[in-house]
Order: sequence, then C-alpha cells, then structure tokens
Amino acid sequence: MRALVATVSVTVLLLTGCSSSDGGTPTPVVTATADDTAEPAPEPTAAESTQPEQKQPSISIASLPIGGSSVDDQHPNCYSVSLTDTSLPADTTIELGSATFKPEGVFAADQQSCPGDLPACPGVRWTADQHDTCYVGVRQLAGSGSTTLEVPGQATCESQSDCDSLLGRSGSQIVLTALPSETPETPETPETPETPTS
Repeated sequence: MRALVATVSVTVLLLTGCSSSDGGTPTPVVTATADDTAEPAPEPTAAESTQPEQKQPSISIASLPIGGSSVDDQHPNCYSVSLTDTSLPADTTIELGSATFKPEGVFAADQQSCPGDLPACPGVRWTADQHDTCYVGVRQLAGSGSTTLEVPGQATCESQSDCDSLLGRSGSQIVLTALPSETPETPETPETPETPTS
C-alpha cells in the first residue's frame, strides 16, 4: 500500500511542478461572446470580380457569297440560299440578316411565297461546321428588269485576320428577272352578219 501512496504522491508532485506560476508559458484563456456562432460567416452576395470581357472582332458583310434557285415549280417565288465557294474560318459565326435587292423596285421580300416549314434567313447562324440552307420568298413589283437578291450578315471571328479573310469574296449569285405580266387576250367578237331589209 505504501508503494501505491508513493506513486500517487510522486505523480502529484510532478504535475504540480510542471504547472508552476513563476513566469512559465501561460495557458491561453479562451473566452466566448454572445455573437460567436458555430457557423462560418456567410459568403458575400455581390458578384465576384472577373476579368474584363474580351470582345471578339466582328464585321458587317453587305452581300454574302450565296447561291440558290427557285425551290420548285409549285413555289417559283421561293429561293433557297446557301453559302457558295467559300469555307468559314474555325470559331467564326455569321448571323444572317434580311434579304435586300440591288437595284430596288423590281422585287421585294415576301416570305409567304415559301412553304411555312422552310426556315427564313434572318437570324440563321452559319459556322465553319454548319451552314444550313435558308429560304427567301419574293414578290415581283415591276413589269420588267433584273435584280440581285442579297443577304447581309454580321460575322464574329476569333481574330481580326479571320474577319478580314471574309471580305472581298464574291457576293450573291442569285439574279431575279421580272417577267412581263400576262394580259389575257381579248377574244375577238364575231361579226354579226348583216340582215337584209326588205
């Protein structure tokens, strides 16, 4: 039993010696306030600052290099429009605009001349990988003359040199010629035979 009391006494003395108050390293005191919570502070709701937006070069093209023809005999005033003799640089997009005519006054755009299931050109986007055909309906205004159907576009490119490569290419190959309006022939009226008078 003496051995047990001696062991306990030595342990108490060792612990007391280690916690002397003679200027040793003080034990840190942790205090808590009423505002302390166990949850982290909320994230700020303001948008994080990002790098300035990089604007890609873009150009307007008055007359894209297009070709096409009348869709079919049932819709002679509906023309297909497709990109011809050119390829677009990678990462270039051209958004098509509304059809114009040079000179004006011979034909006008009239999308009702095309079947409803064929996509009109305004808003269609052509890329290096995809340049689907779109359609322009027309209506003849003049009794004679020719005009070129043109479709403008806004090109957005990866680099300015890509945009510059689109300039100077041939324009529209769709030429429309007005047909004279057909006037119905007036039937000849047969001559009335003279009746003899007596």
